[in-house]
Amino acid sequence: MPFTLAFIAIGAPLLASGLITALGALLGERVAKIGIGALAVAAVAAVLTLYQTVHQEPVVLRLPGMPALLAFATPTWLVDRLAAVMMVLITAVSLVIHVYSRRYMRSDPGYVRFFTLLSLLTFVLLSLVTTGNLLWLFICWHAMTWLLRALLSFDDTRPAARQAGRTTLYVHGIGDAALLIGVAWLYAAFGTLDLPDLFQLVEQPSLVPTFRIATDWEISAVTVATLVLVASVMTKSAQFPFHVWLSGTIEAPTPVSAMLHAGIVNAGGFLVNRLAPLYGMAPTTLYLLFIIGALTALIGAATMLTQPSIKRTLVYSTMGQMGYMVMECGLGAFALAIFHLCAHGLFKATLFLNSGSNIHRARIEFKLPGHHPVREASGFSLMTWATGLAVTLVLPLVILLIAHGLVHVPLFEAQGAVIFLFFAWVTSAQAVFSLYRLTEVASWKVSATMLATLAFIGLTYLWAGESFTHFLYPRPGEPAAYFQAAAWPWGLFEVFVALSAVLVVGVWVILYGRAHGLRLLPDWMETIHIRLYVAFLHGLYVEDAVQSLSGSPARLRRCMSETTMTGR
Repeated sequence: MPFTLAFIAIGAPLLASGLITALGALLGERVAKIGIGALAVAAVAAVLTLYQTVHQEPVVLRLPGMPALLAFATPTWLVDRLAAVMMVLITAVSLVIHVYSRRYMRSDPGYVRFFTLLSLLTFVLLSLVTTGNLLWLFICWHAMTWLLRALLSFDDTRPAARQAGRTTLYVHGIGDAALLIGVAWLYAAFGTLDLPDLFQLVEQPSLVPTFRIATDWEISAVTVATLVLVASVMTKSAQFPFHVWLSGTIEAPTPVSAMLHAGIVNAGGFLVNRLAPLYGMAPTTLYLLFIIGALTALIGAATMLTQPSIKRTLVYSTMGQMGYMVMECGLGAFALAIFHLCAHGLFKATLFLNSGSNIHRARIEFKLPGHHPVREASGFSLMTWATGLAVTLVLPLVILLIAHGLVHVPLFEAQGAVIFLFFAWVTSAQAVFSLYRLTEVASWKVSATMLATLAFIGLTYLWAGESFTHFLYPRPGEPAAYFQAAAWPWGLFEVFVALSAVLVVGVWVILYGRAHGLRLLPDWMETIHIRLYVAFLHGLYVEDAVQSLSGSPARLRRCMSETTMTGR
């Protein structure tokens, strides 16, 4: 039964793509109804598939009749809880985008081709998350690259769109090559590409080959493979410095941008979770993922705050969120990464689809007489300032600690519990600080919203840390093993948490000071702040460097000129 429903969910977009291509000349813009109907069927089938997988073990289906010579390439489907959750996310987002695109793309000369590509992309994504064979995973992964290029350069009359498509193809080509090398390495080491068989082999340490490097250094075949696959994660999920393709997504139609930021960019996080048994045996790779994710999150968030364009703000917001997701994978919190992936996909699709109306509203408000979008700083009150700071920083932490003690999440004792509580603390503190600055709204409304936000975030993190983790990885001891594999030496871990907490508190103090007109930084630090602001405004000039390498001397000269001016 789950396979029947899964095949309906996978096949419906493919059938729609074929029908749209065949009947496009006859039906014209009415082909949108075919795509919407097919995605509605796929979404219902995906939800029913998820319901079925909750009540039974993962099901593996292999296509029989393949010659022995091609046994390694036998199509295999693996429908487990991870695949079912991803199917629901993909079909739901794609359905909304199909409905939105019906009117948004009206009168576009490429209307039929757009819906053909969109339905085909949905089919490839669904095939990717349900495949149980690494070779077919690579085929879907690489097909996604070409479809991504086609959608980004959809309006091929615009040079910027064509350049965005080329950049995407080059960057993703690096990750695709790395994935192919990793797949070949795993086949050479274990003799199989079927994921269920591969997972059974790696669970037996005696069957995992090791290689001696230099004199006394041995490295596991699993570690080598996962390190190679990190490049694939970095390119598809826009990790620094492979994020340069992401800014080109604003050159595509808005529905395409929504699909890319809500679907394709999540592929890296899915790959890590699909191969979680491999990554759980490679602590070195998990440490590297944490560093890459943390760096990307910081750069993406800082760059986002400096962008004057709504769409570019959303682009770098996605970059920061993807860094956050990869960082969670590096901490062994694989289920939290999937939860984050789903939440990000849903809200980022909505934000991109709504970006047009936000731009229109901002222009109208700016032109209104007497309208002042920038509010003057209010007078400084030490009591208000100190109370707000304490409520923002201390209260969320106290509530989370009490809730953790009452609920008692046994799975994440030691470092796992600290990681979850730290993430929840930072998230809730950020939310409360944002609400704290809503001085135009009645205070009781803001206060009630603060309490509701704290409760919602705290319960959500506790649920994601316990129930959702056991839902995705129901085997006893599996999630705890992943946390153990990613565990740091306790001394280093305590230093990192302490420094991070000090940094968070310090930044909050500075933000509160600025909100009340209080300058807390010396002049020389203000100068550095301005220079950093300009650098992040230009994305640390990474995009300019890539353009210069692709043969754009004018842009390189502009980059160098701006850098020189910034340094004065």
